[in-house]
Formats: sequence, C-alpha cells, structure tokens
Amino acid sequence: MKEFSDFIEDMKLVDLQLEDVTYTWFKGDQQEATSRIDRILISEEWDDKFQNLKQIPLQRLISDHIPIALLGGSWERNKSYFKFENWWLESEGFIDRVREWWSSFNFIRKPDYRLACKLKALKTKLKEWRNGEEGNLGIQRKKLLEQLADLEAEREDRILTNEESAKKSELMLNYEELIKKEEISWRQKSRALWLKEGDKNTKFFHKIANAHRRYNNIDQLMIHEELNQEPSRIKGEIVEYYKRLYKESSQWRPEYINVQCPVLTEEDNQALQSNFEESEVLRCLKLCVVDKAADPDGFTMGFFY
Repeated sequence: MKEFSDFIEDMKLVDLQLEDVTYTWFKGDQQEATSRIDRILISEEWDDKFQNLKQIPLQRLISDHIPIALLGGSWERNKSYFKFENWWLESEGFIDRVREWWSSFNFIRKPDYRLACKLKALKTKLKEWRNGEEGNLGIQRKKLLEQLADLEAEREDRILTNEESAKKSELMLNYEELIKKEEISWRQKSRALWLKEGDKNTKFFHKIANAHRRYNNIDQLMIHEELNQEPSRIKGEIVEYYKRLYKESSQWRPEYINVQCPVLTEEDNQALQSNFEESEVLRCLKLCVVDKAADPDGFTMGFFY
C-alpha cells in the first residue's frame, strides 16, 4: 500500500469527489464492513483539459462493489456578474482613472444614496474598461507573446540591435508583471485565503477555483421524487424552495417578559449614538479580508482601501 501511495503521489494523480455515496464496497447483506475501495484517479492534465469532471456511482446488482463512472460534462454558461478584481489596482494609472470617474459623478440627496449611486455608476465604467485590453489579462498575454515571438524570429536571422534587445528585456519584465497579476486574480477566484500569492501558486489557485466550481455545480436534482436534469427546471425549483422557506406562515410572536437583565448606562448610550470617526472606519476596513466583497455590488474590500 505504501508503494501504491507513493506511486499516486509521484504521478500527481487526483481522486475526484464521489457523489451521492460514501462507500463502494459492502461485506454481506447486513453490511458488516464497508469501505471506499473503488475510485478513478486522473492526472492533472485531465483536470486541466476537461470541464466538470466527476465520479458518480452506478447501480449495484450482484457484486459487492458499486460500479463507478467518470463523467466529463461542461458547465452551463451563467450570466457573468461584476466582481472587482484586486489585480486592477496593480495596473498603471488605474487609481487615477477611478478617481477621475468618481469625481465626474454628480448625485444629489443623502450621503448614503450618493455613495450607492456613485458605486453603481463606477461599476458601469469598470465593466467597459474590463472589456478592453487594459482590463483583460488574456489579451495582454497574447499581445506580449506575439511581440516576443517576433523578436525571437528576428534573432534567428540576425543579431538584434541595442534597441531591440532593450525592448525584449522590457517585454520580459512586463510579462513577469502580468504573471503576478494572473496569480492575484486566480487567488481571489480560488478563495484560498490561507495561502499567500508570491510563490508561483497560479496553477494551484486555478485548480482550487475549478474544484469550487465543480462542487458547487448542480447537474441534477430530485424534484417530486423524479430526477430532473433540465437546467431551467432546477433553477425554478431552487427559487421556489427559498421562497417557501422565507415565507412567513404564522403571525405568532414571542411575548416580551421583563426580566432582570443588564442595561446600558447613559455613558454607553451616548457612545453608541455618537458619530463614527474616520479613524474608526479605516481601522475596521483594514481588518477585513481584501478578497471579499461585503455587498452584492461586487466591490471587494481591497477597493475601499
């Protein structure tokens, strides 16, 4: 077993989560013993090439073992939602651009209303910027690699000039910066808050993000004792479930019983009702995780830093 375990570790094989069942082998009809013996191991390359890989159990007939199958489907494309990318803060001129956009917005009414409206207007600007070259790491990577490939092709025919050599060095530095931004992006998507970026962990973050997506994806759902795989039907049933869950069916309320409990002093009451100081707000902001968004608007705490 030790040699087999070493083989699995050396080959970097992955054991995907087995859905719906915990064990695949049973001893006797009374199940005196159970174990997860059967499993399908895949390579990291398979995990990268195929979407939504998963192990599922099949029907057990005569054997003591439950047959398992490997499925490789694709995720349904959902409507993309806005999420502030922390790597944007590393882009040259981004903060000045945001400051300029923010100053151009003009709304009238209470401060909290103006803040909400400005964030909504800023989200529109950021979506437009994200779709361009500056906000798309894929486009930037492709452009840099094409420029480097052109210089490499020239070097095969002749010696590069000083200007071309300097340009190549600059492109290599830009490419290293781009890789760093990609790592920050995938770390944010992976939600692996216990691991810091900076140690070439992009591939690890990418696998963690895919694993989250795989486990959070619902391919089928039992609806009224019938297994359903229709995406629209599954979505509708989930919505209806939470509507029923949060719908109040009774008007009963517990009665307040006046018991001897601690009360706030006048000093405590004044402190609670006093205005927040700027230092208090900043201190609370800096205690928050930079990758998390405190509101459905998609702005992470790193944006407010």
